[in-house]
Amino acid sequence: MNKIPLSVRIIYVLTSIVYYLCIILSSLVVLLSAAILSGILQNDLQLHVAMPVEVNFSETGIGYFQSSPMDIEIVEATGKVHFIDTPWNLGRILVIPLLIVFPSIFWLVRQFYLFIRNVKNGRVFDEGNYKYLKKIGFGLMGLWLVMILYMQIFYYTMVNKFSFENVEITSQERWFEGILLAGIITMVLSHVFSKGSEIEAENELTI
Repeated sequence: MNKIPLSVRIIYVLTSIVYYLCIILSSLVVLLSAAILSGILQNDLQLHVAMPVEVNFSETGIGYFQSSPMDIEIVEATGKVHFIDTPWNLGRILVIPLLIVFPSIFWLVRQFYLFIRNVKNGRVFDEGNYKYLKKIGFGLMGLWLVMILYMQIFYYTMVNKFSFENVEITSQERWFEGILLAGIITMVLSHVFSKGSEIEAENELTI
């Protein structure tokens, strides 16, 4: 039996930890969302939602480089908006995407966990690995699309009407390119593993 590389074992352990943490986190988010939607939680809601665009503002401060002070200024950033004492009707709308995003993330982590488990067990070019990677690729691109649609709706229905004294809401939208790129790369890898599976099957027939 071939010895499992240390790097694979480390990745498997880390993936297992993330996988079980995702089970707990996704379950808590779903329960919390269900409690808000059903009206069990109505009062004292303090929801934080990611801003779909960048904001411009001017905040000066002091930084240090090699023990020498220098003036610095923050001019643009991304962040979250806190709906203070969130109205229940608004809270019900804001938690709906959580019921899509967090279970989707859990499902993606599970597919990667199953893929890494196969690799750890020596089944590198198993047909299942190709399917796991393909699912992850499509899942990431689907998650990207959901997030973009949600951010667009959130911006045009609410955020573009926000008003602050010292902050400017820009039109520089967040496109989460990293998620889309990860989905494309994973799809490419799925085809590589598919070809590897075919070659391995041909070699077994030849032997």
